[in-house]
Amino acid sequence: MSKTKGGGSTRNGRDSTAKRLGVKVFDGGVVNPGTIIVRQRGTRFHPGINVGKGGDDTLFALADGKVKFGFRKGRKLVDVVSPTEG
Repeated sequence: MSKTKGGGSTRNGRDSTAKRLGVKVFDGGVVNPGTIIVRQRGTRFHPGINVGKGGDDTLFALADGKVKFGFRKGRKLVDVVSPTEG
């Protein structure tokens, strides 16, 4: 019979790489078409005027302008307004 317990190996010791999610261009930032505004999982922010949504829920600019964050119908919305409007 063994006097000492068998030394097992640990099953921890690894970590996933960060996904670099979050807001990339903040309120008032100037964007061109195709510029990524928000990287997200799920729709924490919804696309508004001149903003498109990718397959991974990334929000991106569809036109030149300034980024505006706001609320509409209880949702967080992201708009891109032309510099003359905003």
